[in-house]
Amino acid sequence: MPHALLAVRVLAVQVLAVQALSAQLLAAVPPVVTVDRDNIVVRESCTLAFAPGPIADTDGNGVVHIEAPADGRAIVVDLGGGTLVGGTGAPDSHAGTGIAITGANITLRNGAVRGFKVGIHAEWCDGLVLEDLDTGGNYAQRLRSTPSAEAGDDWLFPHRNDEGEWTRAHGAGVSVRSARGVTLRRIASHGTQNGIILDRVTDSSIHDNDCSFLSGWGIAMWRSSRNTICRNRLIYCIRGYSHGVYNRGQDSAGLLMFEQCCDNLVALNSITHGGDGVFGFAGREALGEAPCPSSRIDFDDPHAWYRGRGCSANIFARNDLSFAAAHGLEMTFSTGNLVYRNTLEGNAICGIWGGYARDGAIVDNDFRGNGGAGYGLERGGANLEHAQRVRIAGNRFSDEPVSVHLWTDADEGLRALPWAKANGMGAEANTITGNLFTRIATPIELRAARGTRIAANRFVECARELVEVDCEGTVADAGRGASMENELAELATIAAGIEERLAQLPGTGDPTVSRVGTRGRADIVMGEFAPWNHRDLIVVPVAVKRGESLPAGTARFRVLGADGASSSGALEVEARANSAVATGGEALRATLRGEHADGGTVIEVSPSAPGEPRDAGTATPFTLRVRDTMRDASIAVEGVLVATSWSTRIAALDAGDAPRLPDVPSIEDVRRRAASDDAVVLTIPRLDLDRARGGPRQLAPDERGPRLPPDGPDRYCLTATTTIRCAPGLWRLVTESDDGIRVRLDGRTLIERWDIHGPTTDIAEFTTSGDAPVTIEVEYFQNSGAARLSVRLERP
Repeated sequence: MPHALLAVRVLAVQVLAVQALSAQLLAAVPPVVTVDRDNIVVRESCTLAFAPGPIADTDGNGVVHIEAPADGRAIVVDLGGGTLVGGTGAPDSHAGTGIAITGANITLRNGAVRGFKVGIHAEWCDGLVLEDLDTGGNYAQRLRSTPSAEAGDDWLFPHRNDEGEWTRAHGAGVSVRSARGVTLRRIASHGTQNGIILDRVTDSSIHDNDCSFLSGWGIAMWRSSRNTICRNRLIYCIRGYSHGVYNRGQDSAGLLMFEQCCDNLVALNSITHGGDGVFGFAGREALGEAPCPSSRIDFDDPHAWYRGRGCSANIFARNDLSFAAAHGLEMTFSTGNLVYRNTLEGNAICGIWGGYARDGAIVDNDFRGNGGAGYGLERGGANLEHAQRVRIAGNRFSDEPVSVHLWTDADEGLRALPWAKANGMGAEANTITGNLFTRIATPIELRAARGTRIAANRFVECARELVEVDCEGTVADAGRGASMENELAELATIAAGIEERLAQLPGTGDPTVSRVGTRGRADIVMGEFAPWNHRDLIVVPVAVKRGESLPAGTARFRVLGADGASSSGALEVEARANSAVATGGEALRATLRGEHADGGTVIEVSPSAPGEPRDAGTATPFTLRVRDTMRDASIAVEGVLVATSWSTRIAALDAGDAPRLPDVPSIEDVRRRAASDDAVVLTIPRLDLDRARGGPRQLAPDERGPRLPPDGPDRYCLTATTTIRCAPGLWRLVTESDDGIRVRLDGRTLIERWDIHGPTTDIAEFTTSGDAPVTIEVEYFQNSGAARLSVRLERP
């Protein structure tokens, strides 16, 4: 063959090879799909490119729909490092879903979704992989609780979710429903309400995620079992907290486990500064508050299905479960849970709350300084009501009011439920062995407990070792008998098995080695939608704690996130009235008042000069501006400066030999008692009363005279009247009450809740021209139990 012809053929072959290679390369590069409108459907691997500006989910089913192809191929969708934006308003205005995923073997990665009620929602999605995603900045409820008082409306109540109530009501960064074999890794979600919701998700791995600074739940699990939850950072997932004022938590948690979540491994997570660290509850179906599946009923043994039912056989290992508003770990009505080598420090009520625990073990944990703000019988390290066959062994307890507390009480309502009939009642057959107690007021306390075995514990600087009340069959043996040796050997074998599993965990991080903040629970600072992230500049009102007072006509704030700025003189503050009508033209001033005991710098806003006495008080809206010149960061917040006085009359509801008034007295009864000769007459600058700060005498702590307000916290009433000149425009009157309240404005009823109720917030709006003062009248009664009365003015 001629050389020229051979060269041509070789060249042709090379061209064909290059074309084939080019075709392969083109086929390997996924297409780019532009997302510039609602309802973009994706059924193949691709990269998404987002048009600038927000894209609303107009029909509520998702802006982007990723659907598994009909042939079952696995697909990968890459967000290209971009951000899908839904809304740009306040967090409670976000609506719809960003990305909706349906079908098996889908991977979504590399980008962000924000401004939606739900960032990413996936269902019927076995084999789903979500990785390297940011779902912060989605929906969050506007919180009504303030630094001064809790609002009962903020409670979450997560007891129902079979119809997807959690996601629908509370939103989520990521929501996964009805799936197995899921992998969620390196997902960040900050500054929203909920991070990751797992609804009937099994056999899955959730690791190396950061769901923190949320007002609800970091990771929430419903009927989800056999999962590995490890190496996650679930810190500051909280609401309902004001340090030194109230510690409620309101069912927020770093990790929520509800309704029969079993056989999960929860390990090496940092779950600190939450409402609870871990909040586990067997579930309404497990207890029998809702019917069990009809196909599972054994008519020969109706309670058989309930035996051992709950959130059972879970392992909690080497987590940091510290500084919760309530409990580090709450796991109730559940069986066979193992709590191993965790750190539980500074939890307000107790380290572990294990009501109705069965056949579990609490082994080799560090408990430090828990129970400083406990309620009733819950106040310390490991508190277990009606627990049976639980082993508490080899733990270290220090600096707590009581460390191990086991008790039985009546609980008549629970006694009637199928779970209690199947699993029994009472604290029975528990063991407390080989623990170290240091500086504990009461290391071990037993109440109506049966058959408790106590052995080989050590006590250092403890005034006493054991308190028993109405107990039977307690065996307290300081030695190490054969039975204890066998038990310790069994626990050592269990620990070795856990360590082997921990060595094989997925992921690489260990978030338990570092903490955010150095002041314990004092580092929890709530904003309007979420807790402070310990990074941004924030200004919050200062709460008035028990024994403290605030000068009349002033407002106090504290600024956080300006580290070093105040001491260096680099913190600039300015306050300006938004209207001159109410102040009579007075200027306002903002003054730095030093460091707050809980952190941050105190700013006081007040009139620049004392005003002349007037025939009415004033309510002046103002704007406080704060600038940190060191970081070139600034923030502006609005407030109302109220300078007024309340003419108040306080009296006990029941007088002398007169018949006792009803639990809910009539308004006429309250008026008559307040007008009686034995009523105490006060002129006070504000109505702000809370049982946590004492009885009604807190309204006038400095009063001296022959007659003082009732000292007791129960069965009293009051009437109060003030006249106030408000700046023109729309105003909001906000009351917090427990129990009955009625508020009138110029003789017109604005708020009336005249019954016995828990702490409740009521809001009414009114408009004023500013030409004439308005008169506000308050009538209130407290029956018994919790008490709250607050009346304040706000600008909407």
